[in-house]
Amino acid sequence: MEHGDFHCWMEISRKNLAHNVAVLRRLVYPRGDIMGVVKANVYGHGIDVASYLASLGLRKFGVASLEEALELRRASVRGDIYILGGFFPYEAEAIVKEGFIPVVSSLEELEALRKEGLKQEKSVRFHLKVDTGMGRMGCLPRDFDDGFFSAVFSPPLVLTGVMTHFASAENDPEYTEWQFRKFCAFLKRWSLFGKSLEYHCANSAAFLSFPHMRLTLNRIGIALFGVSPNGDTQVVHSLGLRPVTTIRARVKLLKVLPPGFRVGYGGTFITSRRTKVAVVTLGYAQGLFRAFSNNFEVLVRGKRAPLIGTVSMDQVMIDVSHIDEVRQGDVVTFLGKDGEEEIRVEELARRAGTIPHEIFCSFGKLKHRLFI
Repeated sequence: MEHGDFHCWMEISRKNLAHNVAVLRRLVYPRGDIMGVVKANVYGHGIDVASYLASLGLRKFGVASLEEALELRRASVRGDIYILGGFFPYEAEAIVKEGFIPVVSSLEELEALRKEGLKQEKSVRFHLKVDTGMGRMGCLPRDFDDGFFSAVFSPPLVLTGVMTHFASAENDPEYTEWQFRKFCAFLKRWSLFGKSLEYHCANSAAFLSFPHMRLTLNRIGIALFGVSPNGDTQVVHSLGLRPVTTIRARVKLLKVLPPGFRVGYGGTFITSRRTKVAVVTLGYAQGLFRAFSNNFEVLVRGKRAPLIGTVSMDQVMIDVSHIDEVRQGDVVTFLGKDGEEEIRVEELARRAGTIPHEIFCSFGKLKHRLFI
């Protein structure tokens, strides 16, 4: 199918993605590196983006599960693949066989890896996760004792890194600093500083806002796409990060409605004047939240146009009364630039009352993705 035949699609800028990778790597050079977090189908962008990141020289990738790690391997993505979200004991066999680097949160996980390593006669690299205040994966600092570390250093296990995860790096600097101090105190207590280990705590939010938290490894996901995790675009602009993602669809039908006409399911919008309406081929089945009903603008011929009525499964209605010469087949931009106007994912997140990550993951439903 040619580009011109698509009803709706995602465009991914190779140039801007490569630029962002270069910027982020420079920020940690020479003492650190970045891990490309490519979980959730690369934040909805598709596995080919992980392959492209590998072609740019990225050699460390983070995923949520064994299933995602295997998908990267099937896509011939080379390098270290870290399973950040933990694993079930029965998955240890495949983890050891494939040489993935799991993040460990319990003695049970350690024992499953140790047994499988002995069985396969392989050394098993892993990272240890410390729960400094997230309350999710990881061991609490109080759970560590000499017996635990005896297990950590039992062959064929090979500890190659220690990490924690911040709960509120986007909006609570005081708590984030508290977690960071707690992590550093843990490393000092168990004499882990100074060893040849990968230390990491910074996700994109912490990486962008707290330079002193950029350690030997840094987990970068949403920032790869030139996006601010907390919705404040000032920091990404100041670093020169560029938006990577564009979402577009097409005008399927144009019609003129009289005043007092109800629009969409439930009649949530009623025209107050003669209104030129464009029906556009994108809805909640393709990732556009119903929360955008009567609460969103798109770009048509370089101008903003309001969405009217309730978002349907695969269509929305746009008021284009103020835009001349709109035609069937015209491109409508839901995310990205058209002329001098731009709609950023941070704006979508703000209107929907969510975070940019969820917006991207939702648009992962789109079938067509184009590298440009």
